[in-house]
Amino acid sequence: MSQQNLVFMWSLVMGALLAAVYTLFAMLRAVSPPGRKLMTVLDFLFSAVAGAVNFLFALSLTGGRIRGYVLLTELLSFLLLYLTVGRLLCRSAGWIRKVTEGIFGRLTAPFRRLSVRLCGSIRQQCQKLLKKFKKD
Repeated sequence: MSQQNLVFMWSLVMGALLAAVYTLFAMLRAVSPPGRKLMTVLDFLFSAVAGAVNFLFALSLTGGRIRGYVLLTELLSFLLLYLTVGRLLCRSAGWIRKVTEGIFGRLTAPFRRLSVRLCGSIRQQCQKLLKKFKKD
């Protein structure tokens, strides 16, 4: 495989990975919307990390030369993944959250009941001790 084909394939993967990370941020926003300042910070952080990753990618695979087909391929794979799978995941983020909370709730229910009983018995013991000390 030629060097250009290899770089082309890696730029497809890089664009898809960046879209996956951005989709994760978008899903978090959909589930619990952050404030305007936090959203700006998260967008800036993503942009800075994506820029650094792209710089290191270009430096390592193309010898630091800017190749138009690499940038275009990354952009197209990012947009293709984000506008299809990413949007679908963001729209279903609320449902995914409800299902996850339901599963988590069922798994942790016995432990929560046990902790409530344990805390209740500890409280009763402390109240008995307080009554005993008040009498004395």
